[in-house]
Amino acid sequence: MKIIEVKTKSENSLFGCLYGEKYKDICVIITNGTCGNIFENKFLQIVGEELEKNKISFIYAHNSGAFHRIDTPTRSGKPIGNTYDLFDNCLEDLQSFVDFAKDYGFKHIILGGHSYGANKVVYYLSQNQKEKIDKYILISPTDTERLKDHEQLSVDKLMPIAMKFKKENKLDEVMPEMFDNYNYYTARAFLDFIKNKHAKNLPVYSKHGDWKQLKSIRQTALFVMGEKDDFAFNDTIKHLETIKENTKTKNSVVKVIENCGHTFRNKEKELAQVILDFVK
Repeated sequence: MKIIEVKTKSENSLFGCLYGEKYKDICVIITNGTCGNIFENKFLQIVGEELEKNKISFIYAHNSGAFHRIDTPTRSGKPIGNTYDLFDNCLEDLQSFVDFAKDYGFKHIILGGHSYGANKVVYYLSQNQKEKIDKYILISPTDTERLKDHEQLSVDKLMPIAMKFKKENKLDEVMPEMFDNYNYYTARAFLDFIKNKHAKNLPVYSKHGDWKQLKSIRQTALFVMGEKDDFAFNDTIKHLETIKENTKTKNSVVKVIENCGHTFRNKEKELAQVILDFVK
């Protein structure tokens, strides 16, 4: 495995991890969810190692929402990390890694995302339908409009603060309270996370999103989730089947990994095998 760096259209530096660089036939690219990164997402390390063993290349591609907060300015002069992340950044974030893979000489590209990264992949593919992506993978895909109860309580607490910051022209300042005791947001990034319509593209439960993006994607997909993932609200197979029913191609694959949650703890190799079977 080696660390790679790509430059986005906005001059941000994004880093990733490349496994199996000498295998040029297939490259799987998977991007992170909220605050995700190669150091904390062990399951994607295992995926990379297993694919490499089977002569398939793998890139864990950090998007602008990787890590909680990186205040050291990148080439653009701006800090990055989930604190500052705006959903629409995913278009240039993902494009930078797709371009890297093409320039590196990989013949076939499979694009995937975990959690919030899955929503980003759906949006990217819907906006880049002519891009040569062979298949796509949504790992732990979520309905961003349907928050868990404790997350909704946090939203109710933070929304007045964000609106006050907006009124005072302080949208790019970090708010003093954490979201769900997990991460800090600027007011702009928080409002984007809650209100950006482009991110509401997997409306399994909610009424305010739509399936247009997903239905426009022509490639075959793998939808995979842990059996105990809280974002499936106690019915994982129905959650994934609902997503599959709203795709253009009905031969997509649904897989549930038993006895694990959102990050597949202790079931990383099972996830890796599911991805390997789909890729092959």
